[in-house]
Amino acid sequence: MPRNPLFSLLLTLALCLPVAGMSAVTGPTIKKCKDATGRWHYGDTAAEECAKSKITVMTDEGTTKKVIAAPPTAQELKEREARKEIEEAEHQKAADREKKDALLLATYGVEDDITYIRDRKIALIESSIKASEETLKSLRAALTRMEAQAADEEKSGKADPSTARNIEQTRKQIARHESVVADKRGEQEALRKQYAAELERYRELKKGQASKLPAAAKKP
Repeated sequence: MPRNPLFSLLLTLALCLPVAGMSAVTGPTIKKCKDATGRWHYGDTAAEECAKSKITVMTDEGTTKKVIAAPPTAQELKEREARKEIEEAEHQKAADREKKDALLLATYGVEDDITYIRDRKIALIESSIKASEETLKSLRAALTRMEAQAADEEKSGKADPSTARNIEQTRKQIARHESVVADKRGEQEALRKQYAAELERYRELKKGQASKLPAAAKKP
């Protein structure tokens, strides 16, 4: 059956209308950018000279469609990485703190538990210190006797080399035990500081828990 020429013309126009409409909406674009020397570049594509610059995409009428940000500089990338590392470190610190807080609350039921454990550990170290001090007392007494003996031998002109060796050995033993006592005293002081911090944090956590309880639960 032959097709009506008028119908064919209308069909052709209908098929072309969407394409024409789309072209009118989008239209050609122009890219504008400024290179490192301050010179402006215009064209269908961004100039190679603007690889590190901000690019403005405009319509043929001169209105801005969008802006493509300049790529970050090496310094900006370095600063971004530094900020990321700081944020990750802070996040890890917060996570570690949360774990420690949970362990603290799970370990101690009341404040007295903290002071009891602290005093017990300090007392155990004190026992070790007293044992070393008793040994020191004996060593110092022995050293006094050996030094007196060495003086007598020197006066008589019959100095015994073994006496000098014994004196030197005893002095070294005394130095070792004195070092042990000093280290143990340091351990005690470290424990006092540790448990003082734990006690303070425990009180803060308990106070925070109490503040979250309903009013009825706070009544005795």
